[in-house]
Amino acid sequence: MRAFSITAVAAALLVVAVPAQADEAAIEYRQHVLSSMGGHMQGLVKLLRQQVPHQSHMPVHVNGIATISQVVGDIFAAEAPGGDALDGIWENPDDFGSKVSALQEAAANLKAAMDSGDMGAFGGAVQGVGQACKGCHDNYRAE
Repeated sequence: MRAFSITAVAAALLVVAVPAQADEAAIEYRQHVLSSMGGHMQGLVKLLRQQVPHQSHMPVHVNGIATISQVVGDIFAAEAPGGDALDGIWENPDDFGSKVSALQEAAANLKAAMDSGDMGAFGGAVQGVGQACKGCHDNYRAE
């Protein structure tokens, strides 16, 4: 009987621990994805300011931003609060969704501007991505 009790308690703890581990993994994944987007954005800014001599890397960063923007909504879909994500993401899904859409549109505009070769449009498109990021960070990211 004692062996059954220990097994039952262990099984109950496992049921509680698995969702907690899944939430932690989802939070860590989200943080890694968003850090990679931030890294691409910071790299792109360094290139635009000509602080580094790797202008040929610009498409890598632009494509990275455009690609990552497509998964941003997915990484917040499951309710896994924590990290820097504020609860408002899940409390105001329509507003948050509009911010994700704005990011995706800005990232697509960035890629289109790069592909066009119009550096004036490109500079504005970089600012558009920055503003879209800020739109989320102001309301949905902990300081």
